[in-house]
This record gives sequence, structure tokens and C-alpha cells, in this order.
Amino acid sequence: MDIRLVIGGLFLVYGVILIVAGVFGTPVNLWTGISMAVVGGLFLVWSRIRPI
Repeated sequence: MDIRLVIGGLFLVYGVILIVAGVFGTPVNLWTGISMAVVGGLFLVWSRIRPI
């Protein structure tokens, strides 16, 4: 198991949670959630493109 999958998955899940919280609350959560979801997606793509 690759650690990038775990890190990417956690960033993606927490990012989606913050996006939902940002839609109904403060915009800081929205921007933080978007950036975390992007980073999580990049980690997942990275683990797909260059497996160990």
C-alpha cells in the first residue's frame, strides 16, 4: 500500500467536508476545502502515474 493513496484520500475527504461547510458558512472554509481537494487529487493522480 502506498502512503500517497492514504494522504490523497484524507486530503480529498477533508477537502470535500470543508467545501460543504464553506458553502453554508464562512468562505475561508470554501477556499481551504478547494485547495485541499486539489492537493488530494494531485496525490491520487501522482500515485497512479508513478507507482512504486
